[in-house]
Amino acid sequence: MKRLNKWILTSVLFLMAVAVYSQGIVQGTVSDGEMAMSLPGANIMVKGTKQGASTDFNGKYSVNVSQNKGVLVFTYVGFVTKEVPYTLMNGKATVNVTLMPDAESLNEVIVVGSGIIDVVKDRQTPIAVSTIPLSVIVEKAGNQEFPDLMKNTPSVQVAGQAGGYGDARINIRGFKQDNTAYLINGQPINGMEDGKVYWSNWSGLSDIANAIQVQRGLGSSKLAISSVGGTVNIVTKATDKKEGGFVKATYANDNYVKSTVGYNTGLMKNGFGASVLFTHWQGDGYNDGTRGQGQNYFISLGWKLNDAHMLNFLVTGAPQWHDQNFNKKISDYLKYGRKYNSNWGYLNGQYMSARRNFYHKPIANLNWDWTISDKSSLATVLYASVGRGGGASGLGKFVNTTNGLVDFDKIAENNSKVSGGIAISDTRLRLSNAFIMRASYNNHQWFGGVTNFQHKFNEKFTANIGSDIRQYTGTHFRAVTDFLGLNAIEDNSAKRFHKKNKVTQSYTTNPWKALTQNVEDNERIDWNYGETITYGGIFGQVEYNTQHISTYLQGSLSKQYHQRVDEYQYDVNNQKAEKVTNDGFNIKGGFNWKVNEQHSLFVNAGYYSRQTLSR
Repeated sequence: MKRLNKWILTSVLFLMAVAVYSQGIVQGTVSDGEMAMSLPGANIMVKGTKQGASTDFNGKYSVNVSQNKGVLVFTYVGFVTKEVPYTLMNGKATVNVTLMPDAESLNEVIVVGSGIIDVVKDRQTPIAVSTIPLSVIVEKAGNQEFPDLMKNTPSVQVAGQAGGYGDARINIRGFKQDNTAYLINGQPINGMEDGKVYWSNWSGLSDIANAIQVQRGLGSSKLAISSVGGTVNIVTKATDKKEGGFVKATYANDNYVKSTVGYNTGLMKNGFGASVLFTHWQGDGYNDGTRGQGQNYFISLGWKLNDAHMLNFLVTGAPQWHDQNFNKKISDYLKYGRKYNSNWGYLNGQYMSARRNFYHKPIANLNWDWTISDKSSLATVLYASVGRGGGASGLGKFVNTTNGLVDFDKIAENNSKVSGGIAISDTRLRLSNAFIMRASYNNHQWFGGVTNFQHKFNEKFTANIGSDIRQYTGTHFRAVTDFLGLNAIEDNSAKRFHKKNKVTQSYTTNPWKALTQNVEDNERIDWNYGETITYGGIFGQVEYNTQHISTYLQGSLSKQYHQRVDEYQYDVNNQKAEKVTNDGFNIKGGFNWKVNEQHSLFVNAGYYSRQTLSR
């Protein structure tokens, strides 16, 4: 009996030793093949087993394996899954993998509004496209501006303009922003008046974007919008299905500090869920006198009524202020240093800027997805946006210190010598050595809705039809933000129809307060005009897809009504200009031939006729 027990014990120990000996480690890195960057959080599984691991922040992984040979499966949301064989040598193996973005899998991050958000997915659309996944957004965001996330994308140029936070512009294939369509969850954000996008108003997108898809050239958007240069689809977070929260802090150069907190309830039994995120940031900026501060809030409420209906209500905004810098002469940089900025100084020992941008533009949208049948669906989004704020600058006699800064103390002293404390605006403000700070306000309210009906006739043929309706009212004027010791100014510009006007009130540059403050007409200076734009469009699209061929044809018609109101230059009985009506249309199509898994040939073409933009 003792011999039998010894034999059994020896056998068990031998088998354990064999098992331990047969185990090994496979390690390596996982990177993004398009962006040439590491992929943190990528999943690695040993095929046919439950053994696996995830990459760390640097894209490195290490996984234990029990077989000398096997296959590793690499997966990441938004990327093509890849299977790679391994063979252990002395119990070790190194497998480095490059994953390529999969535009078709972008629907994995789209929770609602799939019929409105025109990303290239579930088809081989003849469009040049690059998708920036969440992993790259998280890794690259830091203290960079949102447009910088796209600067490594082919045909995309990102450049700064005024040297402050959010002062960036984007060109795609050489086209400026007014010839490129920018959409957030299918909602157009190009300005209704000038077609531009002011990225300082959208600084919070880095925190809430799930993915960015850049479509170069003719984009896939069905809306009647100008997308000659390209289409940029920004897919934000929605109501997360999983419960959880996080707290994050970032510290970077030039005293940049950012704190973020977020929480998701997850999808509860009653079908309801909520996701919230709040951020605060501040920094001194790279150039002297380019300080900035802002917040970001994101609230998403989702409700899955049943398998056919889903609702999601979202509110987000990013109030901010930032001080600006502009190009200088080389001689100035040589004299004062490369970080020199002439737009700031000190007043009574306190920092003060002569160039400040401040804005608060909250947006809200309600998405409704209705799955009518397994072949038909209806997607609708109703949205609203309110913008308040502008850019503050000086008017009058600038005085500089010996080191090139604005001498606000001397300016205040000069103002104290003005007779009666009342200065005259226009050219005489400069002649009297007086100086004030005033802001150019660009306020607006924007309401709209987009709806799209889709019907899938069979596995190859799909059709869409829908509408796009918008109503926009913009108001533009100037108002005093700091008298710097003056009591009032008289606005007697030759442009002013109502003769001179005495202004005694100053207004805030705080973006939160600017959202609700009201500047009376008799406190507005230099100009005071507005415009109302009413826009309506219909669109349709047909697609035909097979295993090797894909083609589409899209068309749209639109009509726009535009009316200007000027309360500064015109008589009170004649302040409204004649209403102008403009028609627009576009037609575009494309053909794609999928040669094999690695190669495809495509061609697209289109014709656009859009309404004239205000300048």
